Amino acid sequence: MEGFQRHYRELKAMNAHVVGVSSDTWATQGAFAREIGADFPLLSDWPSYRTIATFGVEREQGPTAMRATFVFDADGVLRTVIDDQGDMEAHPDGALEAVKAIAGA
Repeated sequence: MEGFQRHYRELKAMNAHVVGVSSDTWATQGAFAREIGADFPLLSDWPSYRTIATFGVEREQGPTAMRATFVFDADGVLRTVIDDQGDMEAHPDGALEAVKAIAGA
């Protein structure tokens, strides 16, 4: 999320919307958002975990999500999925590149 915050102005300039979703509670998400100074919403999927299930990113060992980034175009078509579990910078960097490609930048 910190990487998305670093790229937020550039993403916003290309009319991209950033939303984080986690299985953490609302209180945990709120505290983390304040800690990193998030300019975009961080949402909690707790306690239903429906979003995690819908996107197919639930972990076998419990109600937590694998890290994944989904980039949709303006028509709601899924254009890119980034699911690198080892390199967290791959997510914000890859999303920025995908948005640039969509925008033709």
